[in-house]
Amino acid sequence: MGREAFLREAAPAALIRDAGPLSTRSRQNAHAEAETTLVVGFEDALLRRSDDKAVDVYPLAKKPGAPFSDMITVGRTGNNDVVLDDVTVSRFHAYFKETGGRWVVCDSGSKNGTSVEGNRLDARKEIRLDSGAEVKFGDVEATFYTAADLFDNLASADE
Repeated sequence: MGREAFLREAAPAALIRDAGPLSTRSRQNAHAEAETTLVVGFEDALLRRSDDKAVDVYPLAKKPGAPFSDMITVGRTGNNDVVLDDVTVSRFHAYFKETGGRWVVCDSGSKNGTSVEGNRLDARKEIRLDSGAEVKFGDVEATFYTAADLFDNLASADE
């Protein structure tokens, strides 16, 4: 898949999270997960990593019928746009917003907090987020990428 097609089809941004050793996940399941996250064509790049770990990709896109139309919510329950099934993640933990090509993240007042690049966020205070930033929700670590940067990273890993 070329860059233009990827950018047309993919969510505007995504969270990438290490999912553990490949031996615990089948390539078929990982392929199916990759297809549903709009990274078709890059399954091998996601699976072939130097640390022999698979990754989970969480598109930052609004789910149909999800609340809060102006934000992409992250939390433990299924009514969030991004669901992180972990006891350290609050039911409604944090949210993302994109305005004019700029992304922000905000902790919603979660019990275990949200951090960006190791710095804990103040509750209900939006901060600007750069592509490639490490974000932590409770104990769940992920990396934030815009679609363009995700394409570039996947394309270079696939070479």
